[in-house]
Amino acid sequence: MILLVAVAFTGCGKEQTASTDQAAPTDSTLRPDSEVSGARIYLYDRGRVTTEIVAEKIVKFKTLDSTIAYTLDIDIYDSTGAATANIVGDSGIIREGTGNLSLYGNVVVITTDSFKLETEYLYWDSEVDSIKTDVFVRLTKDEDVITGWGLQADQRLHSTKILSRVSGTITDPKKLSEP
Repeated sequence: MILLVAVAFTGCGKEQTASTDQAAPTDSTLRPDSEVSGARIYLYDRGRVTTEIVAEKIVKFKTLDSTIAYTLDIDIYDSTGAATANIVGDSGIIREGTGNLSLYGNVVVITTDSFKLETEYLYWDSEVDSIKTDVFVRLTKDEDVITGWGLQADQRLHSTKILSRVSGTITDPKKLSEP
């Protein structure tokens, strides 16, 4: 038993390593400035609510101009205060300097006129109220389904363009020309 303890203390090599009690330096930009659980945020334009964001958790990084939100549920309102769309996603990054939002994972947009968009990534440009993505999308209205890769649209999905590999099923082509 004494022999084992002596071997453990002497070690196998002759290299000496310095030991300190100081913590390794970390980059302060990687530490969040604040964290909030169960957040509800309202965005305003000239005194009226334009967006309501509900998130399970929000982590803010001021120096990176980034706010990361988890388990998002977002309602978009028009100028009369009526809800026009609901957006959900697993997570998102908000760039407060530009007001733009990137959503990730199980992203679903449902408008009040029954359009449904499903994708894994969506970018919302708040300055021009447009959404876009470069990944697979599925757009549904009633029984009609169109799929493809990439999308450019207004936030209400009234003007929508799927960018490539478009396919789908339209039950009544006459409905395509209806407003």
